[in-house]
Amino acid sequence: MNPLEHVLSALSVNWAVATPLHAGGRWALHFVGRLDLRVEVVARGRAHITVGDESFWAEQGDCYVIVGRRAYRIAADPDTPSVFAAPIYEDETGTPHDTAHVGEGHDTTLLGAGFTCEPETARLLEVLPPVVRARSTTAQATIELIRNEIDGGSRMILDRLTQVLLLQVLRDHALSAELHPQLGPALKALHDNLGHPWTVGELAQVAAMSRSTFFLRFKETVGMTPLDYLLRLRMHAAARTLKDTKDTVASIAAAVGYGTESSFSAAFKRFTGRSPGEYRVT
Repeated sequence: MNPLEHVLSALSVNWAVATPLHAGGRWALHFVGRLDLRVEVVARGRAHITVGDESFWAEQGDCYVIVGRRAYRIAADPDTPSVFAAPIYEDETGTPHDTAHVGEGHDTTLLGAGFTCEPETARLLEVLPPVVRARSTTAQATIELIRNEIDGGSRMILDRLTQVLLLQVLRDHALSAELHPQLGPALKALHDNLGHPWTVGELAQVAAMSRSTFFLRFKETVGMTPLDYLLRLRMHAAARTLKDTKDTVASIAAAVGYGTESSFSAAFKRFTGRSPGEYRVT
């Protein structure tokens, strides 16, 4: 099982309620990023989405998963000033509305659902890019079912369909990199030998690509650079081993490619905020 598949099998997710948003005219909502994952489906119309430095138009039928506790913005256009989303989706006690409304009219309908994860498994999300788009025909079929349920459908069915869609999108992202005819061998090499002192040039050779082309294609497909991805693989493998075994820190360091226990411990603490010993006992 590779680390992207591990996200699906080990991620302990608490499902949240899916809420339709009907919007019209000029409107913009700002989400503060209090959830680990958020699914946004454009059921009607279009919306402009900004996550960090990335901005894009989402068209009818599109679905995006916002990964990690990132603030983001959804709007009718890039220029309209935004308001906080929480009062639109919830009453003053924090209870979600059955349906949310913003702006004037009903030009656009979105379905949003947020998910939280257990702290120990939320770190697994770091092998994913900030935004993952639904691309497969399977996911598109689920999106179409969601669109049909929004107007007058069952709330329980909407919740369940959104859960299914989240898993489909994450699974499809994992498969897209694995099945790439050139990136697939490089990813397999990384997964199979985390202890090897990999360089971008060596991975490019495995992929039978030039160094620059491999670097760009890897970042475009996986959502991060090859060495950033390798760091995350090593840290997650080390974290699992610390929790699941009694292996020494020195042996774990060697297994994930560090020449000394001290260099591994420093890298692990930068990544997790805790030393290996502290992580093991918490």
